[in-house]
Amino acid sequence: MFNILYKSAALLFRLFFKIFCRWEIRGRENIPETGRLVIMANHITYLDPPIIGALIKRRTHFMAKKELFRVPVLGYLLKKIGQIPVKRGSPDRSALKQALAILEEEKVLGIFPEGTTRGPKDKLGRAKSGSILIPIEGKSPILPVGIKFKGTKLKV
Repeated sequence: MFNILYKSAALLFRLFFKIFCRWEIRGRENIPETGRLVIMANHITYLDPPIIGALIKRRTHFMAKKELFRVPVLGYLLKKIGQIPVKRGSPDRSALKQALAILEEEKVLGIFPEGTTRGPKDKLGRAKSGSILIPIEGKSPILPVGIKFKGTKLKV
């Protein structure tokens, strides 16, 4: 059921972005079809996870601030599709453990190293020092992803 929910959401977002945005995707050939992978992306809007999820054909487990899991319907859905709650402001060993378990299962993990959203016109923020620990500990390749909006044009 969770896989159906995730795939349905990815399809809906894919359709939404095709209808309402012109998008440019570069480097899709660099996305491995199998094996563990950490996607590290800039974070300019709350739509970044669905954008990445819609464009990458593999189910992606994102690390998200714990507060989102307290929002009634959203929190339920995030749990059901396998997203990882992160307590911000201090090292979160539980989130680290869950992230490493995802990689151990040869799955895809999404991380926003800045730790928070930035506006589309803001410069790239400084990465949280712990963000690089996950791919190192998980012995995972990193796929860097840049997201940029210009009006209705989306570049990934």
